[in-house]
Amino acid sequence: MKENHVCILIVEDEPAHVEAIQRALKAAIAGVDVQAVETLQAYREAVVAQPPDMVLMDLNLPDGLAMEVLTSLPEAGPFPIMIMTSYGNEQRAVEAMKAGAMDYIVKSPEAFAALPRTVERARREWRLLQERKRAGEQLQASVQQLRRAIETTIQVLVMAVEVKDPYTAGHQRRMTNLARTIATEMGLPAEKIEGLRMAGVIHDIGKITLPTEILSKPTQLSDIECSLIREHVRLGYDILKDVKSSWPLAEIVYQHHERMDGSGYPRHLNGDEILMEARILAVADVVEAMASYRPYRPALGLDAALAEIEKNRGVLYDSAVVDICLRIFRDKGFQFG
Repeated sequence: MKENHVCILIVEDEPAHVEAIQRALKAAIAGVDVQAVETLQAYREAVVAQPPDMVLMDLNLPDGLAMEVLTSLPEAGPFPIMIMTSYGNEQRAVEAMKAGAMDYIVKSPEAFAALPRTVERARREWRLLQERKRAGEQLQASVQQLRRAIETTIQVLVMAVEVKDPYTAGHQRRMTNLARTIATEMGLPAEKIEGLRMAGVIHDIGKITLPTEILSKPTQLSDIECSLIREHVRLGYDILKDVKSSWPLAEIVYQHHERMDGSGYPRHLNGDEILMEARILAVADVVEAMASYRPYRPALGLDAALAEIEKNRGVLYDSAVVDICLRIFRDKGFQFG
């Protein structure tokens, strides 16, 4: 409504109080339209017929408590509600505010006289809250749009890997499933787990720039070829570093071959310098790779993979991640599928 036509609904069953409130509001607020009803049922009907700019509601009404309105969002509606109460009920009024009321007053001649100022202040605060809510909704919509764009970008990258190197594509999917399971068992926040999933399915994306004959070579790789393969983490980082994301995707990919003692590559990070997501990927990557067939060797088997991370627990691999990984295989029967 326009600022010079304010509709205020009073929900109060004491005629003397209604009269005092109407008199104070009409004397101080130009163009105000003050309506009054006596019950919650009448309130519900009134707000449907003409949504007010503000509601002044007695805490105790003949057919119920104001709390019934405040705890029911559709009834609360897109307008502020101020609670009115008698002396001795202040604590219940505070509880009403926690439930959604903008403010409360203890009914008295002085409070009624000051009501226009109280109403204006409450309406200003309400407008600010609504503006913040709209801004938050717009921000959330932008974040969702960005995430959809990131998801599309990642799917394109995954398809590129599948075309170039089907083995790597399968490895990324299986490893990601294990990494997500580890992260979930560790109790990581859902947001971190989603970022981990995103990074997992493209953690070897840098390999699309490497020669196919090296990626699919059926014999042992030479030292030079191994050096080229190791470049995939830096190449992956270069591909992802400019992708706008709420997760550190490029950095996770960059770090997934780092080791806790600093013996990994490419930057020889150690301990807390390595992101938790990268530590999880490191363990999941080693287990899946050792347990599965590689173009240049047969599968070493799951037992050998688990023995590797158990032997190097706290040395190469994060202890907590290793413990969880061992447990989900040995106690919970995890399978790559």
